[in-house]
Amino acid sequence: MHRARWALAIMLSLAAGYVRAQSPCRLTLAGSVVETHNFEPVYPAVVYIDEINRSFDADESGKFHVDSLCAGRYTVHVHTAGYDHFDVLLDIANDTTVRLRLAHEAHMLSQVEVRQERIPTIIQSKEQMDKTAIAANSGKTLGDMLQSVNGVNAMSTGPTIAKPVIHGLHSNRIVTLNNGIRQEDQQWGGEHAPNIDPFLANNITVIKGAASVRYGTDAIGGVVLVEPAPLPSKPGTSGELNLAGFSNNRMGVASAMVEHNFKNVPELSMRLQGTFKKGGNYRVPGYWVDNTGVEERNYSAAAGWRKPHYGAEVFYSHFDTELGIYTGSHTGNLKDLEAAIHSSVPLVPAGFTYDIGRPKQDVEHDLFKAKLYADNRQGVWNLIYSYQHNFRQEYDIVRKDDGRAQLNLTLNTQTLNLNLDHKAIGGVKGQIGVDGIYQTNNFQNGDRLFIPTYNSLGGAAYLIERYSKNNWTLEAGVRYDNRSYEMFNAEGPSQQIIRYAFNYNSASATLGFRQQLKPNWQWSATLANAWRAPQANELFSAGFHHGAARIELGNKNLRPERSYNLNLETEYTRKKLSAEVSLYGQYIRDYIFLEPGADVLTIRGYFKTFHYRQTNAFLYGSDVSVGYKWTEHFTSTAKLSLLRARDLSANDWLILMPADRASLNVRYGFEMGEVLQECYVALNARYIAEQVRIPSNFDAIDYPRPPAAYFVPDAEAGTRLLLGKQPIYVSVAVTNMFNVKYRDYLDAFRYFIDQPGRNVVLRLRMPFSFIKDQTN
Repeated sequence: MHRARWALAIMLSLAAGYVRAQSPCRLTLAGSVVETHNFEPVYPAVVYIDEINRSFDADESGKFHVDSLCAGRYTVHVHTAGYDHFDVLLDIANDTTVRLRLAHEAHMLSQVEVRQERIPTIIQSKEQMDKTAIAANSGKTLGDMLQSVNGVNAMSTGPTIAKPVIHGLHSNRIVTLNNGIRQEDQQWGGEHAPNIDPFLANNITVIKGAASVRYGTDAIGGVVLVEPAPLPSKPGTSGELNLAGFSNNRMGVASAMVEHNFKNVPELSMRLQGTFKKGGNYRVPGYWVDNTGVEERNYSAAAGWRKPHYGAEVFYSHFDTELGIYTGSHTGNLKDLEAAIHSSVPLVPAGFTYDIGRPKQDVEHDLFKAKLYADNRQGVWNLIYSYQHNFRQEYDIVRKDDGRAQLNLTLNTQTLNLNLDHKAIGGVKGQIGVDGIYQTNNFQNGDRLFIPTYNSLGGAAYLIERYSKNNWTLEAGVRYDNRSYEMFNAEGPSQQIIRYAFNYNSASATLGFRQQLKPNWQWSATLANAWRAPQANELFSAGFHHGAARIELGNKNLRPERSYNLNLETEYTRKKLSAEVSLYGQYIRDYIFLEPGADVLTIRGYFKTFHYRQTNAFLYGSDVSVGYKWTEHFTSTAKLSLLRARDLSANDWLILMPADRASLNVRYGFEMGEVLQECYVALNARYIAEQVRIPSNFDAIDYPRPPAAYFVPDAEAGTRLLLGKQPIYVSVAVTNMFNVKYRDYLDAFRYFIDQPGRNVVLRLRMPFSFIKDQTN
């Protein structure tokens, strides 16, 4: 028995030794837990192994280490908040290293509410209109809306056509981005308003000053960003109804939007939106203005497929407008033109009607956008393609109306953008990208000539980097562009087609610095160098510009503009006081502008002529805004905008520049119980000075002189009406409250008629939602 025990002990010892020899249980498992797409470390995370019944914590870099493992198969689990459960079978025969890739839980992302504003990749003076400000101006054109932004004026052709003027620059020098796409709608014309439905916007940002590095070479004067709200991420349906009525031209506006996120397919969201607007002749103090009606029919659709680290979006919008042009602006001879200019009342008698006759414009604009995005260890990649179709028809006054338009311009534009918002490299973040554009412009046979047929091809590459440390940020960017044109112009008595080719290329750069001096005080400086190639209309326009009722003559010897822009800005905010002051100066070499010339008599009438010229210009000025909260309910905001524009070559003032302006807003807000909430009354007043800084030869090239200064007060009251759980926002505004008679220097119709008289506007906005836990 004793021998048997010793034999068994020896056999067990031999067996154990054999096992240790084969599986020494000294193996190690080293690993890292990372996010599946961008390979960022996941922390905190717990790694658990079933077979040894032990757990291990990953460190801040996502790494973990397990030792004393025997050879064999192990089941490894990873647990962490916000990620799908992860498990894997590992066969361990030697020391092993693994990388465990975790994916976000989709439903966790849908619950995330982002409260911190994304830091924009551009230091530049800017001002925003949020959803509330946009709603308060609903029914207006985009150009009219932007006049509430300090430093922005409107260049108008009557009350239905307006486009933004930023620090004295407009048209080809302002880039407008509609949902991230550069709007191409023949914006070269002073009376060609942006073909964008403002009801699309959830936020409008105006960037003042040259921003060419990020937004393209034409952005010498500034940028207007029209941004819709993100597609919904919570399952359910929501939307909004907007109604507005205007007394002056008896205009009605209705716009509706509905959006939905699918409960069973949470990645998929969609939105539909549409607007209808119809107005008749408008009224100046004492008179109706003939043929000034407007009708708009706009709609859009958007859909998105959104996963945690990649997604896709498509967007389509259609803009369709019919605009009447004041009949009295098209005169038959010099005597009629002089009579129209010197008359204090419209020479064409009119009553109210919704009918729109000749002269008029029909404009359609279609925009399609497709976007793909994904993030990885480098950052977020974006690939965006767009196609735009702009069709403009202009109907002249003719002896026999056959229904044909006398001008049919078609502009097709395709763009492709690829960019990367890269992650920090040594503390430096930024964006790198390439842009491409291809454009064709055509007119129909038999049209009156204005702009020739042309093809245009462009390409660019850019880099913007930003470094922040402590309380300051430094930003720098560089861009290189190439733009070529191939034009086919009819010339001479036989209208022989002559081909022209132009090729322009150059670099742009920007340098910005921002410092937070105190928690409530910061300042910034931006230095930008930009350029702009002459556009087709500036090179070759040769004919009647319909909406402006003038003859424009291009100059094919124009050179590219070169701009040097400096912008200084400071912001100060305390409990009751807020102030913002910006100073800017911009030197533009070879500045292209329209100079009035001799009048001409054509078969279409007697019109003023304007010629494209170049000079060296210097524009400088200041925007000041001061707000004060007098009590919990009573606030006021004063704004001042000053501009000086010099023709350095002629040592004179530039023509057609905005006059100095000041405005004051006082507002009293209060509550009236559970039903009437957020009540307010407000008074607004604006003073526009007479533009006295005009060229010394003004009387020889233009007449009459700029209109006198004017002061116009407005009033507004509104409330949030709560019917059960349904809120309805109601407001009543009275513009030009005292029916003041005045004319504006930047209105092309200042030669013939006054600005609109009193206008009572009733607005109603009703958001609705069928999403749980959704507040309106």
